[in-house]
Amino acid sequence: MAEKQKQYDIFRAERVESAVNRVLNTFKEALITEELVPGGRIPSELELSKQLAVSRGSVREAMKILSAFGIVEIRRGNGTYIAQSDHKVVFDPLLFSLILSHAKMKELVELRELMEFAIAKLVIQNAGDAELMAIEEKIREMEELIEDEKNQPKLLAQSDIDFHYALGKATINHLVEKIYNFVIDFFTPSIRLTHEKQERGQYALAHHKKIYEALKERNVDMAIAAVEGSIMEWKKRALQVIENRVRNQ
Repeated sequence: MAEKQKQYDIFRAERVESAVNRVLNTFKEALITEELVPGGRIPSELELSKQLAVSRGSVREAMKILSAFGIVEIRRGNGTYIAQSDHKVVFDPLLFSLILSHAKMKELVELRELMEFAIAKLVIQNAGDAELMAIEEKIREMEELIEDEKNQPKLLAQSDIDFHYALGKATINHLVEKIYNFVIDFFTPSIRLTHEKQERGQYALAHHKKIYEALKERNVDMAIAAVEGSIMEWKKRALQVIENRVRNQ
């Protein structure tokens, strides 16, 4: 009983804040400190209400939010648990926040440069033969799409995005991979735009090959130069499409 009480002590209220945020922040801190772990059962709605000194309605609302974010799993008739899967939720709240930030193109380019340069360095540092082969496979897939006269820009764009996902995986760093995938998700619309302004994906393929060769050679300077060239190409072609659309409106 004492152990159970100790486990639930983390849910005691200590700050003055909105009732729902009190519940959310308690969960956030408990997850960071690993007082709550994936698969762990959490107190009932009534117990949380008493320990956090909030209404059951506030607890229920917080549980809905945590469930929507994929943090908890509500198992009917069996209680509520911290989710064991790190799958993507339907709509990442951080992604939504970034979308609403109305960032300027200069800021977006700097964000992507920061991530892409770091990814290239980590791949060179950590990737093994299997990870490099997975990156090369994505290049082959784009080559096959380009050779198919029926290919569509959206298929080439997805192949482009898959190449970046492979780069993230090749860092062998789960946290970096998740953050990088988030950044790529944000840039997906602009990547798709670039495939409306290039000859059957040839530019993207050329830049991907340069990046891959640099990674395979474990050459950081060469990789950074290749990544920079790819980003500048993306920026130029995305802007061309945007300008054309504005003129045609």
